[in-house]
Amino acid sequence: MNRQSLRVSGLLFCLCLCVGLVGPGCNDDSVSPDPVVSPYLPATSAANLLDNLITAMVEKNSTEYEKLFDQDEFTFRFDPVDLQGDGDLPEYWGFEGEARWSRNAFGSSDVRRVELDFMKGPLLDTTEEDGEFVDLSWKKMTVTGVHLELETQNPADPTDPVIFLVSGDRAQFFFSIDEEHTIGGQPTWKIVEWRDIRVEGRPTLTEGKTFGAIKYLYF
Repeated sequence: MNRQSLRVSGLLFCLCLCVGLVGPGCNDDSVSPDPVVSPYLPATSAANLLDNLITAMVEKNSTEYEKLFDQDEFTFRFDPVDLQGDGDLPEYWGFEGEARWSRNAFGSSDVRRVELDFMKGPLLDTTEEDGEFVDLSWKKMTVTGVHLELETQNPADPTDPVIFLVSGDRAQFFFSIDEEHTIGGQPTWKIVEWRDIRVEGRPTLTEGKTFGAIKYLYF
């Protein structure tokens, strides 16, 4: 091979090498996409669970919503005034009822928007005064100023939606702690009971309801 052939071969080698360096996966200018950060907090505290409850409802995410509750022990208890006013309401339901209403509501094309907010109270120990079905190893928290808006499609006029509203009510949550299942060395929590509590004297509003009454619409 003469000197000119060697020179051509060398140029071809360099060209192939450069092409290989800038090929797929080797481009120095490529930027890896940022990892998606979950809006949900780890289930390591009662406060985190309630923050996740708000997020799941606003996002209409029934999968994340269901993760908050203990599938074996969970109970939702309707407000006593609702029970007196509507004979069709059950006194309570379990996890399957909670999952059913959330799937029906969040998966409905008629539900346009969900907003939820409340003020969390202190985390307390349970006592015998909480009722015979409450485990004394559980913790409890009362939330106040519950504000829920569930905006739905109005069949008569799509430009004028119907908004079901909870304004100023309370709720009491009970939590169990699982020391055997941990995240970052911290035990995980589940909601085991949710009590809907109507506040007397709240403003009278169009389509105003309790949380439980709105849930039952999608049961």
